[in-house]
Amino acid sequence: MTKKPHFLMLAVFFLIALGFAVPVFAVGETFQVLSVNTLGCNSGNFGMTVERTNLDGGTYFVRTVVTVGSLIYMNESASVSVNGLSSWNIFNNYTYGAVPNPGTYPIPAGQTMRLDFTVERPVGTVLYAWTLVVDGCDAGNILYNGLTSAYNAASCNLDVPSGSVVGEAPLGAQAYYAPDSVAPGVVLNPGTYIVVGQDVSETYYKVVLACQFLWVRKDTMQPSWQAPQSGTPLPTRVVS
Repeated sequence: MTKKPHFLMLAVFFLIALGFAVPVFAVGETFQVLSVNTLGCNSGNFGMTVERTNLDGGTYFVRTVVTVGSLIYMNESASVSVNGLSSWNIFNNYTYGAVPNPGTYPIPAGQTMRLDFTVERPVGTVLYAWTLVVDGCDAGNILYNGLTSAYNAASCNLDVPSGSVVGEAPLGAQAYYAPDSVAPGVVLNPGTYIVVGQDVSETYYKVVLACQFLWVRKDTMQPSWQAPQSGTPLPTRVVS
């Protein structure tokens, strides 16, 4: 009875060849940013909600590296062992080790800020890597939030038009490649996202997710009441 495995392998091959996504389920430890909660450029100001999963109860080390321009503003080693949600803030902290190019606080406002998180055990052995990129410590608009490998594979150089507004998806949202064209397996986590405008039918918003433009249903988004948005209405302009 050796034909079944060969048949399955051929089926997967043809699915890939036809452009269908074959789901790959993550295993092992994860550390992901769910949302940006507080803004600011001094030590301790910029805060996020993160989620840790699949930790086995032993001690892991999360390295946090914050980079703006050519300077590093954080290189922290924090021990973790518990799964679930927690807050995570940027601090003037170099417990992972000294760096040759440390920045001086406050972090420059209005400049792209990259945050890299690695789950390690032992220190130096990376089990998982996640990257968050925002447009500044003072604004916090998410330009990328996902696996580090995906971010490194493609530069994030979207031309986000002026007049875009940060909105909130309080329950997350299904993503669409285009209005009425669902993106299988692609969803927004609950959190804030840049909203560019709406489609001509006034049913979908165009948003920024993982360095690309995607669409979500308008009924899944609302204004963000976090500073500095403070309830700014989402754009009503029609975009393509």
